[in-house]
Amino acid sequence: MAGEGRSIGSAVGRLFAVLDSADAVEGARRELIAAGVDPGAIETFAGAEDAAAFDPSGARHGWLGRFYRIMEFSWADQAPDFAWYEAAVREGHVVISVRVKGQRHVAHAARIIEDHGGHFINHFGWFETQELARWKGPEPKVPGFLRR
Repeated sequence: MAGEGRSIGSAVGRLFAVLDSADAVEGARRELIAAGVDPGAIETFAGAEDAAAFDPSGARHGWLGRFYRIMEFSWADQAPDFAWYEAAVREGHVVISVRVKGQRHVAHAARIIEDHGGHFINHFGWFETQELARWKGPEPKVPGFLRR
């Protein structure tokens, strides 16, 4: 998919993870679908064009996009993670997004992805973000104030 018109929008209700190869993504995708996840609930982001979909500052969407990101930063404890996902995609990793509901399903999807080498796995809720797996390996290039 082209990244030019593609946008993440809100992260609420999504589990995001970084995978280091297309093979890992395909394996995780197959297992998620076998576990009952709707294929339409799974998106992948790879390459510079897809990196733009994360729009961590909201700049691609004008003043309303910036305002929304400011609001997100104030209510979501890990909203800066979008900058990490964008950098990961720009640096050659693949980000997978899975729309999943219910804590049991979130945990199961995270386990599947982690079993396929996934890391930096986070599930975004309305008022909190669950960090399910930390970053593994060299960290992406993000501004110092966004580092953990």
